[in-house]
Amino acid sequence: MQIEAFDVFVAINAVVGAVFLWVALSTRHQHEPNIKSTNRLRIWFFGILTAGLILAFVLMFPRMPYPMGSQKPDQIVYAVGMQFSWGLSNEPIKNTDQWREATYAPPVKIPVGSLVEFRVTSFDVNHSLAVFSPSGHLLGQVQAMPGYVNDLRMRFSKPGTYWIFCLELCGMGHHRMRGEFEVVPRTSNSARTSATTREAHAGS
Repeated sequence: MQIEAFDVFVAINAVVGAVFLWVALSTRHQHEPNIKSTNRLRIWFFGILTAGLILAFVLMFPRMPYPMGSQKPDQIVYAVGMQFSWGLSNEPIKNTDQWREATYAPPVKIPVGSLVEFRVTSFDVNHSLAVFSPSGHLLGQVQAMPGYVNDLRMRFSKPGTYWIFCLELCGMGHHRMRGEFEVVPRTSNSARTSATTREAHAGS
């Protein structure tokens, strides 16, 4: 998806560059402007621009990765950043001892297709929680700030080990700051676990 977006960006810039080149070449010599021709060109320009924006909206809106805020998550994962690791847990992480336990605990498991809400904060400096797919593609990102809790809601359609990196320079060990969680096939037990977790944290 990122490579495709880059290709589209390059193509758009090539078209814009060609338009600027055409304008530069067509205005080398001074001449009286044709008002009718200018107005017609302006109408065509705004018409194409408007059609392009509408088309982009129609194509991208159904693919928005973020669900409605009123929808309750199937699972809540608490994520705390601290130099230089991520602590992930199904239970709130309230102090550094719990954070340390979470960093050494087995990876959190998320049933495939579940709506998961990451509740993200930091215990020291600003970090940036970035979720990467098993193939290394950036899927979502949110800031982790001391004293604040930011939410990131996501769905994962493929099982596998997903990685969390820090995208905010936070010190000498920034490059090794990472965490992981596993997206596992959905079973009846995982569905019941998700429902129980949702009810337990509904008021948290």
